[in-house]
Amino acid sequence: MSILLSLLSSLMFAFTFVLVKIGVKTSSSLAALWVTLSTNVVFLWGWGLLKADWQLTEWWEWRHFVLAGIFAPLLGRLFQILGMTSLGANITTPITLTHPLFTVLLAIIFLGEDVDLAVLPGIGLVLLGTAFLGSQSGRQTVHSSVDISRWYLFLPLAASLSYGVSVVFRKIGIDNGTDPVIAAAVTTTASWVILVTYLIFSKAIRGISRHVNIAVCGRDEFFIFVISGLFSSLGPVFLYMALQDGRLSVVAPLASTTPFFVLLMSVFFRRGEDVVNRWVVLGTIAMVAGISSIVYFGIV
Repeated sequence: MSILLSLLSSLMFAFTFVLVKIGVKTSSSLAALWVTLSTNVVFLWGWGLLKADWQLTEWWEWRHFVLAGIFAPLLGRLFQILGMTSLGANITTPITLTHPLFTVLLAIIFLGEDVDLAVLPGIGLVLLGTAFLGSQSGRQTVHSSVDISRWYLFLPLAASLSYGVSVVFRKIGIDNGTDPVIAAAVTTTASWVILVTYLIFSKAIRGISRHVNIAVCGRDEFFIFVISGLFSSLGPVFLYMALQDGRLSVVAPLASTTPFFVLLMSVFFRRGEDVVNRWVVLGTIAMVAGISSIVYFGIV
């Protein structure tokens, strides 16, 4: 069951990333982040209030989810959206989802999880896939024919580290017995509060107010971000459910098979808008194979 839940989580995030990529073509990255996070908060707390098996007195056990929310979805999603805007979904998403490497390392150091040396070839494949995908970043153009600077690769790498740290905090918190829906709600609320605080105390509030307004932004973009927020609400719930029964070093890589789903969606529904060539395909295959290897040896 933890394997199925991990894959469902991956699929939900794939829908999220592709929809955000569509929406930011005519809107801003901050608008996408604000609308999706707001949707997360409303949907997850609405769902959570329908459940009767949790108590507000458990708030102290939520501290790990607050920490997790600072790293992801807030920082992770922000870096990823900025990367997608600059590099394209098929390059940004696989690089971002190298976060199992950070997760496994942190699980060994801080959680004492045993990881077989047999997973090392899988890690090597993930790094090889990252190299293939990164080599294509200069071939992508965004809004012009100017080559994209390879410094933009630090955006998905920063997102990868943020997601990796967040998953570790999620595992620590969910092991305390917190309900998965409430855990996801607390995580996203922490991100939302920090983002709103930033917007209030910065000039960015002027820009975001123009883009989140339906009349100005357009109903289509707003609707896309809301639907994306619904998918990104289900993603962490499935992930928390998987973490309840599965090992972190196995669940995290499985939940990172999103590049495969994103590649399929891009090929069939967004042909010509992102970089899709043999190196991107080979890089994605190498990453999926590496993650699969990590999962296999993590189970056996």
